[in-house]
Amino acid sequence: MKIRLDDVMQSFSCPVNAVYYYYIPLETVLMFVGGVIYGKAVNGISTEKDVTDHAEAFIRLPQIGEEGRRKVMEGFVKILPQEEVKARIKEKVAEYGLQHFEDAVREERLLIEWYNYRDEVYCEFSRRWCEAYGLDLIE
Repeated sequence: MKIRLDDVMQSFSCPVNAVYYYYIPLETVLMFVGGVIYGKAVNGISTEKDVTDHAEAFIRLPQIGEEGRRKVMEGFVKILPQEEVKARIKEKVAEYGLQHFEDAVREERLLIEWYNYRDEVYCEFSRRWCEAYGLDLIE
């Protein structure tokens, strides 16, 4: 079976408490928050129970979670060449929390570099996940 890289990577986006499933017949991603579909029901599928009742038609997409997000952010900071920039970003995150990581990166004018780094990591993770599940990845 084939799956699009963007569909796998979508599961790493916000919100953190969402669960993503790939609906095989329609080749589309469905997002559930609190067990209920986010958006319109598709072919009578509106809850996660509907998904489990038709498990053969779905693949649960990977999740990175808060810990995974934190590790990706830390990985980005480690590759920065300037120690003072690293220190400022770490200080802001320590003071205000991970939700302000992008603010700190933006202040350092490194937002594009951050997005490129994050996307590369997510892309590699997606490739490995597809390989582990025997899925052909469409890029």
